Amino acid sequence: MHPTLASPLRLRLLLFACVFVGGLLGVLVRALFGVAWREALLFSVPTGIAAASVSLSAWYLCRAMPLDRTSLSRVVVTAVGAALITASLWASLGRFWWQALVSLGFSLRTDQMTALFVLLGGVGAFSYLLAIAVHYLLQVSEASAAALRRALEAQVGQREAEVRALRAQLNPHFLFNSLNSIAGLVTPDPEKARRMCQLLGDFLRESLALGGSARVSLGREVALAEQYLGIEQVRFGSRLIVRTTLGADTADVPVPPLILQPLVENAVRHGIATRLDGGTIEIDAVRTGPRTVIVVANPRDPDGSRRGTGLGLDIVRRRLDAAFGDAAVVAVEAGAERYKVSVTIPVDEADRSQEARV
Repeated sequence: MHPTLASPLRLRLLLFACVFVGGLLGVLVRALFGVAWREALLFSVPTGIAAASVSLSAWYLCRAMPLDRTSLSRVVVTAVGAALITASLWASLGRFWWQALVSLGFSLRTDQMTALFVLLGGVGAFSYLLAIAVHYLLQVSEASAAALRRALEAQVGQREAEVRALRAQLNPHFLFNSLNSIAGLVTPDPEKARRMCQLLGDFLRESLALGGSARVSLGREVALAEQYLGIEQVRFGSRLIVRTTLGADTADVPVPPLILQPLVENAVRHGIATRLDGGTIEIDAVRTGPRTVIVVANPRDPDGSRRGTGLGLDIVRRRLDAAFGDAAVVAVEAGAERYKVSVTIPVDEADRSQEARV
């Protein structure tokens, strides 16, 4: 179907344009041929409305010769030729209508028909060329909108694919560290290893339930981190102490699921595990205006610290970038005896009420 006929707005605009052309034609007919207003409008308004069906063909011409695949000279020659042909047809129709009005007894002169034909031909050719220009503008506008939509869809698809890939990296990374911890207990303390396996199964069920969501509340995310640290406490015993502090109005802040997991894993692996007396892993969250700052800190032995691959921090940075863009910041403070990672994220008030229920 012709796009003008399929769009009520475009159809109304086309009819308005035809009525306007008809009125303008009536003014010209009265001024040039000296006829009364009644006869001028009775001739020009139906003739202008008839131009609607003629101007619709301009869309087919524009579609057959898109600007990006047709030379400009061919477009110009074809457009001018089509304008002359359609204008001649429209002028012939107008001449027939003029003759019909004369036959019906209206005060119109037949000796003016040649001049009328020339007038209609000029107005018709100009109007048709204008219709072609408008259709080309609409064609370019629709092509630009479609290209922008495809670019946005591709960008969203790329972000979603990246998030899925990062989650796929997260699970093996976490399981590798957890299974290493369990393997270290199998021989010296089988009962602790069995207990860790049970806790690990509970943790995985919970993490899979949350991992399918785009956002979870910070309270649930911290609870999941505490659940993981509870698994590690089976292995480290009193060497591992966990302290969490959630500031006012932070528990329902929406965050990507499992965003703290790599940070607490690193705190255990590169902090607590390197110290004979262990230490305290601290998880703090505080609201500062439109942002929330989450801090994961742990002690470390400067002489016994393990050199990491940076995979955990890289996963956190890339997931935050995919979720918040440049609005999220990850800052690392690597002191001699203390390691601290600060994550600053924006708070989307529109999503808080919904995410608080997750």
